[in-house]
Amino acid sequence: MNEKGYSLVLTLLIITIFFMLGLTILSVSLYQAKFTQTRVEDVTSLHEATKAIEETIAEMKVKVENLELSTPLQLDTDLGNSETGFIKQLIDRYGVNIQDVTLDNNIDRTKLFTRVYLLSKPYGTKTVSRKIIITNTPSFLKYAVGSTEDVVLNGGMYIDGNIYAGKNFYVTNVANYIDNSQKYTVQTSFPTTSDKSVLFVNENRYSCEQKNGANACYNVANSRFERILPNYSNDVQFQTKGPSVQKEQSEFIDVDFDWTFKDKLLNAAGIETFSQAYENNINLTINELLNSLKGQFATFDHVPTVDETTDIGNEPILLDSDKISSFFIDHGELDLQNNWLIVNGDLYLGNSINIPVKIRGNILVLGNLMISGNVQLDSTIYALQRTFIYNANISGWNDKEVVLLSKGPLEIARINEFDNNFPFVDTPNLKGYFYTDSNAVLYAVGSYINIKGGLFARGNVNEAVPDGDTSGLVINSYRGPANKQNNAISLSPPPSLDEKEQARFVIQHDKSVFIDRGLGLPFVKKLDLIVDELTVK
Repeated sequence: MNEKGYSLVLTLLIITIFFMLGLTILSVSLYQAKFTQTRVEDVTSLHEATKAIEETIAEMKVKVENLELSTPLQLDTDLGNSETGFIKQLIDRYGVNIQDVTLDNNIDRTKLFTRVYLLSKPYGTKTVSRKIIITNTPSFLKYAVGSTEDVVLNGGMYIDGNIYAGKNFYVTNVANYIDNSQKYTVQTSFPTTSDKSVLFVNENRYSCEQKNGANACYNVANSRFERILPNYSNDVQFQTKGPSVQKEQSEFIDVDFDWTFKDKLLNAAGIETFSQAYENNINLTINELLNSLKGQFATFDHVPTVDETTDIGNEPILLDSDKISSFFIDHGELDLQNNWLIVNGDLYLGNSINIPVKIRGNILVLGNLMISGNVQLDSTIYALQRTFIYNANISGWNDKEVVLLSKGPLEIARINEFDNNFPFVDTPNLKGYFYTDSNAVLYAVGSYINIKGGLFARGNVNEAVPDGDTSGLVINSYRGPANKQNNAISLSPPPSLDEKEQARFVIQHDKSVFIDRGLGLPFVKKLDLIVDELTVK
């Protein structure tokens, strides 16, 4: 009898256990089904929110690109706001939030065409957002590196940002350099880019892979580096990571350098764009315009002291002398605030000691520009002739940057030579955007160059880059340690050529230039829309 009772109890216990186990499995299955449904709904909601923002941006882009540039206040009328007009229509059509954050970025909307908006749309407990900038600045500022002619990337650099080649694009695993006036080529790695980088090429793209001296990419001849084109193939190679490749669909908005220089001269004299006085003078030559405006400037035949700049107040400064043609700013601080410095001659910035030269204000140079030493800049600088940046460390003053535009060729070399403190930190030693209306060449074999901003050469088809055989932009970079031994450069490869941290040229594009530089940026007669990265929070 007891055995039957025990058997009954055991049977009931087993049934109960299987019943509970079945309930648990059912519960887990239901939870997983619910979780999967929630995930699918989240992904669907994220896709819908992202699509709404992208469609809003697409419609805004069409709108601003077709607006006739009139006055900044007219732009506000054309766009409307969250309560009325075009922007209100977008909010209603796509269910997005459009927040005007122009004033939050200290932009004077009565003088500038720059507008900043934050587009967002919630989904679930999160929000998708994207910042856009409407501006009338030229297109070159959108790219980390580029040229409207050819772009040549030689060796192991790292690029975080987009690349633009208006014509052809070339990439190699060698870097060219000059030491004691002799020209050399060294084998290294191919370049590397970030995951988000895009390569825009309008014509053809080529690559050359040199292997232990075979299939050489360059030959030193005629006192320059000449490409051995039969060794280039019709493709594009990068090291571990490369950009996606596209053709640029947007119109490239170019800059008219002479017109821009005159525009800034008139602005420096207090004459506003689109005024009658502006229209009466803009067609003069640069020298004619300077002579007619001299009475509007505080003129010095030397670089003024702090006391002298304080005494003149808010007047723009003209450096002009019949006795000298070169001016040196090699010590102290020059704080022009929102005023301009006009240099009728060559300008040398920097020094060789640890205390940096500090300059705030915009500068127009009618001659050559040379920067060397330790310089902190919160400026936009225009140079009518050549620009040389040697042995320089250019950083921002008060976390701002420089936009440097040169009509003549741009050469950058010998920056932080033989610095081998790997991995290199993110702190840039050239903070700003560097542009030339001509050709540009950069050497980072013995140097270490870290740019936060951009580098662009419009290109001059009538001449080649210095020491090269093409027009446009040429960048040379080694990947690995570099030293000076027995009066010669000694190069050592890194443990792995895939190590982007040992690239001796690093560039990270920075969109803050559209906001920070304000009135100093080149003025063009067409609006464009700049889109920042999509964020989900």
